[in-house]
Amino acid sequence: MIGILTLAWIPFAHAQEKQQEKKSSYEFPEYSEQDYHSLDAPSYELPYQETGPHIQGEFLYWQNIESNLIYAIDQPPHASNTDVIGLEGHLKQVTYRWDPGVRVGAGWKFSPETLDVSLIYTYFHNEGGDAVKQRPGRTLKGVFPDFLGDTISDISSTADLMYQTLDLQATHTFQSSSSFVMDFLFGVRGAWISQGWNTYYKSNNLIFFDPFSGFGQRFETLVQNTWKFSGAGLRTGLSMDWFIGWGIYAHVQTSMSAIVGRFRNKQQIDSTTQVRYSKVHPSDTRIIPSWEILLGLGWRKNISSYAFKVFCNWEMNLWSRLNQTYFYPATTVDDSKVGSWSRDSVNLQGITAGIGVEF
Repeated sequence: MIGILTLAWIPFAHAQEKQQEKKSSYEFPEYSEQDYHSLDAPSYELPYQETGPHIQGEFLYWQNIESNLIYAIDQPPHASNTDVIGLEGHLKQVTYRWDPGVRVGAGWKFSPETLDVSLIYTYFHNEGGDAVKQRPGRTLKGVFPDFLGDTISDISSTADLMYQTLDLQATHTFQSSSSFVMDFLFGVRGAWISQGWNTYYKSNNLIFFDPFSGFGQRFETLVQNTWKFSGAGLRTGLSMDWFIGWGIYAHVQTSMSAIVGRFRNKQQIDSTTQVRYSKVHPSDTRIIPSWEILLGLGWRKNISSYAFKVFCNWEMNLWSRLNQTYFYPATTVDDSKVGSWSRDSVNLQGITAGIGVEF
């Protein structure tokens, strides 16, 4: 009887073992156990160094996009200057141009099973401006106190942004197939960002005129809006490389940061009559969230004992509610009060191209 039960149990146990094998997930071999050929498909390679130093240099061609840099209103003509109207006309705004920048980094990969630690510095300086002149029948108005009334003949506005970050980050690599590599990144980030914004309101009326030289000085008002932010915080994200073939790969990277720092602002309004209408210094401590995304293509190749890569990405950096502009009404000392303010994000976008070497 026991022999019959044993014979009946053997095929059942074998079937149960097969069923468990089907349910178990496939475990990739350890990275150190994979030889060079197991990492390569016939049409492409995954040329990564397993350990050692690496350096990288990048050329940036970026532009800052802000919607909070409105400096004037170009109003249409009216039959009477006493007509009751709301906000009417074309809002004039400063636009940033495209400017170059640089990013450099160096690091050390300890092993494929542990960490790759890097130090990365980014520098970018962006300038922009805009100007408008009074056209026949139209009226120029400033959004800041200018005390020139209807005599404004032209307005010009310039802005510049200084952007610097320093990242100390570590990455851990996961290889899920022979053509797909993913890095989990985490670390700390320091940020130093500042902006200067000057607006000139000018009138054709002269303060004085020298008949001998033919030169004079016009009534003008200068409005200065500057701010600085410096802080540090945490950063985390993912980076993915999908090898298409012949060393060519598609690259995607996204990361989030939370930066705690000090925000300092200054608004000052002066005129050529040597009268200072405004000078305030608001400041506070705030947490600024930022988001980064890169998308592009690259090429990697092993040459002798080195691994080279060349890449070109489209990069976007969003610093939420970082820019702040104050609007204080011009009034008497007795009636002076805090006005309003508006916040806007600093949005950087553009091309990031570079080269890297792993030793």
